[in-house]
Amino acid sequence: MSRSDGPHRPFLPIGNPFKMMMHKASHQPSPVLITYEKNLTERFRQLKPTNTTDVISFSWMKSALSSVCETLNDIKNLIVDLELPICSWDGKWVDIYLDNSLKLLDFCSAYETDIVRQRFGYVMLKCTVLDLESGNPQKLMLASSSLHEWMQYQRRYDNSKLEDCCDIICKLKETLNLPKIKNIHKAKDLVRAMYGLKVQTMFIFSALVAAFSTTRRTLVDLQVPKEYLWCESFTELQTVMNGEINNIYVSGDVYTLKELRVLDQNVKKLYPLVHEGLGEVKQEVFDGYCCKLMESNEEFLVGLDEIKAEMDRFFKVVVDGRMALLDNFQQQPPRRGVQQVRM
Repeated sequence: MSRSDGPHRPFLPIGNPFKMMMHKASHQPSPVLITYEKNLTERFRQLKPTNTTDVISFSWMKSALSSVCETLNDIKNLIVDLELPICSWDGKWVDIYLDNSLKLLDFCSAYETDIVRQRFGYVMLKCTVLDLESGNPQKLMLASSSLHEWMQYQRRYDNSKLEDCCDIICKLKETLNLPKIKNIHKAKDLVRAMYGLKVQTMFIFSALVAAFSTTRRTLVDLQVPKEYLWCESFTELQTVMNGEINNIYVSGDVYTLKELRVLDQNVKKLYPLVHEGLGEVKQEVFDGYCCKLMESNEEFLVGLDEIKAEMDRFFKVVVDGRMALLDNFQQQPPRRGVQQVRM
């Protein structure tokens, strides 16, 4: 995308954060950067699950997306505290910045497509429960077919959008280490802060993809330099999350998302009873299975809505920031001066 395209604007009102410095020269972080990194450290700690069964759940996904939005806001506050001006950019770096921030929006769009797909699965099961509760033999046969269709729908769906999400994450990872910037301490503080944001974003995006995926995908495994104050807390979080997700795959479970596994278990209990008949299973037991399926399906919908709301919030934060930075850049700068950030 070029600068003249209008609608797509840089996602944060700052200079280019993707010119990553090499970690050779010693640089003491400023007090405001230390505060930023301490906040990021605490966010990683809060995301570390206390129960392995909750490694990926809607509650965790909601908290994870919320934490990224909080870090985005911290970045904007950091700019104000550092009083770092935006200098005239080389056009190629503007395009690179636009391309990278656009990847974040592309991820949101692709992921929300799969949220819509999961909502269709909810509708399928809701109609199935109504057929099960009717007691009509013909509708019971229809319910049997619907349960089977739901299982096939979840397992065999060729989700190209999730594949797109994986590609986006890989491309973002390639931008972590770019040539070092000028020897300006404030600029280095900003670059260091942006590195933390990118690590946080890529890791969380990777977990979000794993939540809805039914095929084993390579999880993000980032090695963070020890100089970052949040290195230890991030490494612990990444180790726990990736380890438990891999354990789920090894155990043979199809789904990593907790709520989706519960749905699948309830469907598996009901399907043989509806398909082959109750046999020795009492009617009250069968009714209990139906009730559990209905409850877990409704809880699944609530979770989907919450994730969509958080994804919409993240999308808006990115778009608003892009607009603010591009508006600032497009102003005519002084020949030898700098442009001040309009927050």
